[in-house]
Amino acid sequence: MKTSKDYEQEFLAAVKEKTGKDLAEWMKILKAGSFTKMKEIVGRLKKEYGINHMNATFIAGIFLNDGKPVYADSGDLKQALFKGKENLIPLYEELEKHIKSIFKNVEIVPTKTYISFREGREFAVAAIKSKEIRVGMDLGDKKFDDYLMKAVSLGAMPRISHMIVLTEKKQIDDKLKELLTEANKRVVK
Repeated sequence: MKTSKDYEQEFLAAVKEKTGKDLAEWMKILKAGSFTKMKEIVGRLKKEYGINHMNATFIAGIFLNDGKPVYADSGDLKQALFKGKENLIPLYEELEKHIKSIFKNVEIVPTKTYISFREGREFAVAAIKSKEIRVGMDLGDKKFDDYLMKAVSLGAMPRISHMIVLTEKKQIDDKLKELLTEANKRVVK
């Protein structure tokens, strides 16, 4: 199964033939436009240059990552997520261990804003905040309550609809396992 890093590497290897310009040319064009938001960059590339959505997203992501590939070194991405929040590393490690014990084929992919848990496609994420870890899950139209809240400030795909907030290891329990399993069943057929 291809990862985001694989797709990005394929794009970088063929950027000129796919878009008509090399990466340096795209960085120069975008820098001249002084854009700062992903949506506006992608929109401009699609409208003004006729680039498809996926290629425009790669160019915009690289531009917003100071001209460097976004998925080049996922270790660096993970490290960056915990910068200044090192106290949350033991809690995250417990969460990751728990998820790996439930899902033998889970792919764990750090991104610039969260850590993605995938089996085919993303079913859960961990967003590292200053004092908590927000575990987002793809749970469709499941009802919200005091424990299972509407997903906010995760930086994840819109289908990640619900979240719980972790502040201590004892919250990584059977209740969370049930929710993660339900989310996983939505993506693994």
